[in-house]
Amino acid sequence: MVKVNGGCYQDGRLPARSRGDIVTPQPFTERFTVDEATIEVPASALIPKLRERLLSGGYERYERALLRTHLRPDDRVLDLGAGAGLVSITAARVVGVERVTAVEANRDMVRSLKRNLRRNLGRGVRVLPVAVVADGVAGDAVDLHVRPGFWSASILPGRAKGAVTQPVKARPLGKLIQRAAATVLAMDVEGAEQTLLVAPLPAQIRLLVVELHPALYGDTVRDRILADMARQGFVDVREGPTGEVHALRRGD
Repeated sequence: MVKVNGGCYQDGRLPARSRGDIVTPQPFTERFTVDEATIEVPASALIPKLRERLLSGGYERYERALLRTHLRPDDRVLDLGAGAGLVSITAARVVGVERVTAVEANRDMVRSLKRNLRRNLGRGVRVLPVAVVADGVAGDAVDLHVRPGFWSASILPGRAKGAVTQPVKARPLGKLIQRAAATVLAMDVEGAEQTLLVAPLPAQIRLLVVELHPALYGDTVRDRILADMARQGFVDVREGPTGEVHALRRGD
């Protein structure tokens, strides 16, 4: 096997995995080095803009920088929309692997997420292959709408057009926070924050690093989210421009 083009495997596959007498070819992947972490991503989950961000090191750069600045060693981090795992890797380098839980609903990404975490951190980060929904949502499943480019998967009904829809397991935000004993949320859920952040967050959450998506729901909803968080005592502690990525902290 020879890696070419910044990490593509020349024959289009990772080494086959044997299961008894059955040999299962692994998906075609590309590898990237970002912030001294080596990650793989299925080629089917890449688009040119996303590939360029990964090659340049710009992918999730604001989230990673804000976590490095504001995390404490005793925090416990719940990474919602973990994707390829870079945010979880960044968090684990500060707080330790046992204090990070990564949540990713897109089943096309879960295999690579687990491999990326093991490759860079060893074992210890808990991975939950579920979608996060607002507390009180009925049922234990939801439709995830997957588009080219893994960063655009969303449970918003308005994102269904032109997407491949996957039924996935769903878990309420409150239960995920409780299970992870989280004090910090990292949230990049492609618009679902507009429902997740309606109810007040538990008092144990002291830091929220969230990417907002006003292009999906408008500036009025974005402003309402920030106002709701301010009423809960959260202050935006960003320094310098970070686009729509916010670091909201309370209690200190």
